[in-house]
Amino acid sequence: MASDELDKVELPALEQLQSLGWSYVEGAKLSPDESNERSSLKDVVLEKRLTDSLKRINPWINDENLRKVVRELTKTLYPNLVEANQAIWTQINQCISVMQDLGKGNRGQTVHIIDFEHPENNEFLCTNQFKVSGVNQNIIPDILCFVNGLPLAVIECKSPYITNPMEAGIDQLLRYANRRTPENDEGAEKLFHYNSMMVSTHRDKARVGTITSRMEHYLEWKDPYPLTVEQVGAGEASQDVLLAGLFSKTNFLDVLQNFTVFEPVDGRIIKKIPRYQQFRAVHKTIERLKEGQTPKDKSGVIWHTQGSGKSLTMVFLTIKMRRDPELRDYKLVFLTDRTQLDSQLTSTFSKAQGETVHHADSVKSLKELLSSDASDIITAMVQKFQESADEFEFPVLNESEKIIVLADEAHRTQYGALGAAINTALPNAPRIAFTGTPLIKSQKTTSTFGSYIDTYTIEEAVKDGATVQILYEGREAMLRVTGDSLDNLFDEYFADYSDDEKAAIKKKYAVNRAVLEAPQRIRRVSMDILKHYREHIQPNGFKAMIVTSSRNAAVLYKEALDKLEAPQSAVIISGDHNDEKRFWDYTDGSKQKKQIEDFKKPLGTGDGQSDLSILIVKDMLLTGFDAPIAQVMYLDRKLTDHTLLQAIARVNRTNKNKFRGYIVDYFGLSDYLTEALEMFSNEDVAGALVDLKDEIPALKNAHTRVLGHFNGLDLDDLDACILALEDEVKRQSFQTDFQIFAKQMDIILPDPSATPFIRDLRRLGKISIGARNLYRDEQLDIAGAGEKVRELIEEHVYSTGIDPKIPPVDLLAGNYEEVLNQHKSPRAKASEIENAIKHHIKINIEDDPEYYKNLSKRLEDIIRKYGNKWTELVQMLLNFRDNIETDHQQQAVDLGLSPTELAFYNIFVSELGGKDALGGSTESQVKEVVQSLVQMLDEATQIVGFFSKWDEKKRVKRDIKRKVIENFDESLVAPITERFMDLAETKFK
Repeated sequence: MASDELDKVELPALEQLQSLGWSYVEGAKLSPDESNERSSLKDVVLEKRLTDSLKRINPWINDENLRKVVRELTKTLYPNLVEANQAIWTQINQCISVMQDLGKGNRGQTVHIIDFEHPENNEFLCTNQFKVSGVNQNIIPDILCFVNGLPLAVIECKSPYITNPMEAGIDQLLRYANRRTPENDEGAEKLFHYNSMMVSTHRDKARVGTITSRMEHYLEWKDPYPLTVEQVGAGEASQDVLLAGLFSKTNFLDVLQNFTVFEPVDGRIIKKIPRYQQFRAVHKTIERLKEGQTPKDKSGVIWHTQGSGKSLTMVFLTIKMRRDPELRDYKLVFLTDRTQLDSQLTSTFSKAQGETVHHADSVKSLKELLSSDASDIITAMVQKFQESADEFEFPVLNESEKIIVLADEAHRTQYGALGAAINTALPNAPRIAFTGTPLIKSQKTTSTFGSYIDTYTIEEAVKDGATVQILYEGREAMLRVTGDSLDNLFDEYFADYSDDEKAAIKKKYAVNRAVLEAPQRIRRVSMDILKHYREHIQPNGFKAMIVTSSRNAAVLYKEALDKLEAPQSAVIISGDHNDEKRFWDYTDGSKQKKQIEDFKKPLGTGDGQSDLSILIVKDMLLTGFDAPIAQVMYLDRKLTDHTLLQAIARVNRTNKNKFRGYIVDYFGLSDYLTEALEMFSNEDVAGALVDLKDEIPALKNAHTRVLGHFNGLDLDDLDACILALEDEVKRQSFQTDFQIFAKQMDIILPDPSATPFIRDLRRLGKISIGARNLYRDEQLDIAGAGEKVRELIEEHVYSTGIDPKIPPVDLLAGNYEEVLNQHKSPRAKASEIENAIKHHIKINIEDDPEYYKNLSKRLEDIIRKYGNKWTELVQMLLNFRDNIETDHQQQAVDLGLSPTELAFYNIFVSELGGKDALGGSTESQVKEVVQSLVQMLDEATQIVGFFSKWDEKKRVKRDIKRKVIENFDESLVAPITERFMDLAETKFK
């Protein structure tokens, strides 16, 4: 596997990086032993290269200031990784100021760390197997990319033939950056103080993230803009496209400078870099603004489906324009109805650009800001002007062509008056519209904004994993309010009322509203919602939204759910000054803010969690509300066109183990679904809603594929099925197919259509757990299949007397033979012992490498000798097992060495050429040297932090060299020194 990783992934990546202009130096040649590039394995910056680059980019700088800048970039301490990363990114982008006299007196001078204007003036270096010392252990990333000596990118390569190579690569990156379990200090955090991007690749797929990205946030880079996939010649290799798109010198520096933001999210700082469609859209917009001859030529629409980061694209575009010499002096006018975007712009520009964002909070202030010739940023929050539509008779306020209007969701009706007024006020301003829903067929929006600049469709986002597929499920006809049954439903729900009372209700509410708000119906729907939520959604830890036809219905749903002792819910509705008292508790803004924050938290009662499970809304939160924890929307009102697409997108955000979003329809949307979306072209809304029934063929295909691994076998014959997975590649192929099947089951369960597959799911799950235990293969893991599926499998395994959470019994445990005898066939027993011994060797080999290597050879000899004679093989392996520990102890006693000394002794003998080379007095000589060196190493490593102190390690290496040369040939010095130091780290750290 290691050779596949190197030959098929790592070496091709290094070759491509060199073709993109990165020079290459082997990692070993950048080590303290082999070069003056760094003085210790703890050093992650190549200081000499940094110094040379700073001098080249800033030729005026004196030596004192040069040392000061290098020190500032390499020696400063930060409280945590994210703060360090943000601070260093800020230094790189905003430069460092030093006091120096350049002929006009001592004054502040700007030192550029990277020459962003001239990419070729920087040094781009890639290396592999670059060892870095962490707090508790060394790490060796596969590929590191340095710009001017700073380690800005890490690429982790995995063989395309292992199980879940992408997840394994990302998990390793998280470990390296100490982001997996920070309290364990298992990585080398300092390396990531400088990091711009982290890449996990197995050639066929490559994904990129940042230091704060969780596994689900790593995404492919599918467009090598400005090149095409055809120009890259990538074929199916995602790695080639990602490297071409992100690691060309120009694009790499562009992402670092213009497409990186640090955003506060739920009390944490999240570092974000662009997705490929965001990067492409920004560049295409800049191109149109520069090349267009008239305001209309320069205008256009960016349609990126909801959940794909549209608001961040607006932020990136603004940053890019502010750094472009031709566009930096433009006035930018943002029309938005989202406070989130407004605050994003304000935060980004005050921190990154040092620029103030002006908020127009009245018609008067808007007119004043638009009239000004200042090249500032203005935001106008649409809802602040809705009650003043009669004031929107703007004169021409500014005829400058150096103004750009950027409108968020410009198709919404509330933009009508304000949008038209600004068009009149700014006649020569290009208009860029951003939308999360496509243009309607009649292209009403294009008359103002022009044609598409860039599109990113619903299907593309789902395929990329940027959003999850939304499944549609219509509920029973008796609960719907569409079709011919409306009058019948009214008569049913109001049967106890007199004819006069019924007539009065119809007159006041109309039949439709009366039925939708009928308490009896709401109770029935609530019971169905509760059943669906508890069976489909709650087990996996996700939450729900209920969309009602009126504010009154929202309150009725809350009351009904509370009576049914449902999980905690909250009503989020707008208020009115004429509201009855029953609405007051649900329209309190500060209370709503707290409830929305709680809803976004993970489900639970611990710190940072909340058991608020259901939000009940009418119109609020149907647009711009981003809560990845929401998996299902229960729809009980009529929604069409943009409103429908915007509402259902509340459940399309990605989250760990969230394989789909769900729309459960109680209104009867399916009766007019085509009509609801008919204003859009078919290709634009393809995949917007997929019927749950459409998932059944995918389940059947996955089922057939996973069963193919056991053709001719009975799934109840556990030993036979597990032995069929003896080959590691076959095991990995099975696990991949089983996970696909399990995820598809989780999507559909507990729908009855999944019932025929449950028995096989349980049996296959037991095979997976059994194979994991037999082969000690941690990659065989059912944890990622979803809680519903995991519970089904584990319940089945428990019922057979096995606890799936208990790891396989240790080879040397007292009850090992008792457990062994649970296997029925001699072949299965032989396989169990063989794999248990291999596992024992694997986890102990670092303790005495030569002894356990010898054990491994002896094991292979026994297996080869007895072949298929399973009964004899079992006995021989048991004898072998019984002697593992006693042989080791006896060897130490015979030589008069401690177990620790024996491990070093075995290494020395191996480097001499084996036991046959021990003639005459050589054995006693080796023992004397080893005992002396072990004592010296034991004493030296008592120094606190010894393995992080390069000078101390250098002294010890010198002592080892001296001792070896005194007694043996000098050729032994290098291997003995390296191996003794490595073993000392295992034995004495």
